[in-house]
Amino acid sequence: MKSIIIGGGSIGKRHSDNLNGLGITTRIVDIDEIDNIDNILQEGFDMGFVCSPNIKHIEHCTKLAQHNIPIFCEKPFYSSNEGIEELLDIIKENDLTTMVGCNLRFTDEVKSINPNSKYINVYFGYNLKKWRPQTDHLKSYSANKHLGGGVLLDAIHELDYLYSKFGDIKNISYTKNKLTNITNNTEDLVVGRIEFQNGTIADFTLNYLSEEYQRYFDVLEDDTLRRIYFKIKNDMYVDEIKYFVNCVKNNTHCTNNFEEANKLLKYLI
Repeated sequence: MKSIIIGGGSIGKRHSDNLNGLGITTRIVDIDEIDNIDNILQEGFDMGFVCSPNIKHIEHCTKLAQHNIPIFCEKPFYSSNEGIEELLDIIKENDLTTMVGCNLRFTDEVKSINPNSKYINVYFGYNLKKWRPQTDHLKSYSANKHLGGGVLLDAIHELDYLYSKFGDIKNISYTKNKLTNITNNTEDLVVGRIEFQNGTIADFTLNYLSEEYQRYFDVLEDDTLRRIYFKIKNDMYVDEIKYFVNCVKNNTHCTNNFEEANKLLKYLI
């Protein structure tokens, strides 16, 4: 099998390495080649990975869909919903396999969450200056609204795994705050609550401010809040790629396909 990867940043290179490890040939198209994408797509590909800046996701997904290529898109699916209905129409018309990459779904920590739990408190925090130590954090998409940044979408993993475990949302409320100069014009702290249709209540805190990387949840079990810390490993990326590849081979719908991801993003965009 052969895959095209749009975007040669860290996540694009990670997916390329993992695909190569599964025996799948990859062709990375970085941003400086994107104007030639139509010619490149004529080479023929079994699947495509969109790992470009958030603001370009719909554009690049649409380009792959127009060439009838199954699509894996990195999170967030989009940061602006312009063009989303057109993309979803093409996906439906061509019955394409799609998936949004939310790798925390494939961790043991998330798998351990009881979907009948009545309360969960979720936390993610890391100082934005430390995320990409070899680059100017103020030039990153995270720090700039016009690039689709902000911690709400950057840390959508947290809201995604809540949605995957507890289902349809009854009500969601949150505040977006810019408390520091760690970003140019995007929020650096979000605090909120979700009430799910099944009765579960989830509180969440997302920030660019924590001195050290922290990612955990407190879940109510047997009348006690149990804290679980995430152990980030490459295995979760490999497992999500294996899952997507199997869906493509069998022409089946993935969990967290574009339609499902769109349902959650409607509450955030």
